Amino acid sequence: MIGTQTGQPATPPAATQASAPPGTVPGAINWRAAGRTAIITALLIFTLYVMTLIPKTIEVFVIATLVAYGLNPIVRSLTRRMPRAWAIIVVYALLIVAALALFLILVPAVLEQSQRIFDNTPVYVENTRTFLAHAEAWLKAHLGPLFATGQISQMETTVVDKLSTGVEGLIGSASVIVVGIANGVVVAIFGVILSYFFLANSAAIRTSFYSFFPQGAQEQARLFSREVGRVVGGFIVGQTSLCAICFILTYVLLVIFKSEYPLLLAALAGVCYAIPYIGVFIAAIAAFLLGSLTSWQLAVEATLIIIVTSKITDFLVPKVMGETVGVSPMAIIVAVFAGGELFGLWGVILAIPAAAVFKVIWMLWLHPWLTGKPFKDELPEPAAAAAQAPEPQTHAAQ
Repeated sequence: MIGTQTGQPATPPAATQASAPPGTVPGAINWRAAGRTAIITALLIFTLYVMTLIPKTIEVFVIATLVAYGLNPIVRSLTRRMPRAWAIIVVYALLIVAALALFLILVPAVLEQSQRIFDNTPVYVENTRTFLAHAEAWLKAHLGPLFATGQISQMETTVVDKLSTGVEGLIGSASVIVVGIANGVVVAIFGVILSYFFLANSAAIRTSFYSFFPQGAQEQARLFSREVGRVVGGFIVGQTSLCAICFILTYVLLVIFKSEYPLLLAALAGVCYAIPYIGVFIAAIAAFLLGSLTSWQLAVEATLIIIVTSKITDFLVPKVMGETVGVSPMAIIVAVFAGGELFGLWGVILAIPAAAVFKVIWMLWLHPWLTGKPFKDELPEPAAAAAQAPEPQTHAAQ
């Protein structure tokens, strides 16, 4: 009767109850969803605690994940011409050949230049004494009575002692450095081996990942999987390409300007370029210190070369990366400092892809949960296109 008087049809009771989940009273607390959330939160906390107890194993899994995501775009492009199993074999064969070439060509040369630095330590100490003596004579000639000879002599003694102590400590810790490098190589090898199994069993891994989500969240889970693959895979490929470009440019310019340690400084610049924002400063400081062992002119030249090549590489970032990451510069800065403080070097290196993954999690789950609005596909166009693409055929790999 009320609906007839207002000109609107009365809403049937069944239609009012249709929007509520079956077996629940409208307005009541969904204890099942609350319990599931509590269990998931407890499992996440427990997982993070266990991860702190097995850092080496976590490093292996991190490397395996990064290698798998980085090689996956290449494998997908090759699957258009051959079965996925053969594509994976070809990619890993090329990876092994590249790694062997790197170790046989680059590593011995870098070690030889590093050994030369240690061998010339007495010469560097004597050059430091000579520089301080000339500085003392210049100050005494120009400042006269204002110049305190005792202070510069004390400064000279302190600097030379610090330099000698630092070099001796570095030489004494050579065994520790060698053990650390050996451990890193072993972790990298196991990570690459594990990444092969990740790629070969990608379909089974995705299926297991989807099984953790209820039926209503399957769409978000699939979008998350594809978007993370796009973001992380694109970032790894792009960052590797940029580091290689920075290495080549730095090496060529250092050779042109006749630097004493071109390969060592170029390798350092290429590796440090992977560290956002602060990597260029680390490489520039190292270049200045190594260059100053020969002359201050070479120190300034090496420092300027590394800064210039890093800026040239920065101009190529939009072309190489494209819209892969899609995170604002301010968010990247916060992620870099927070990741470095929480997880050290790994946190700094993985800050950008971690921020991109968090953005996906925010769009898919956190924002709809906080605002109460239903999920809408607001991912970038490449992700939306990838979401509509069929799953790659992996039956041959299995």
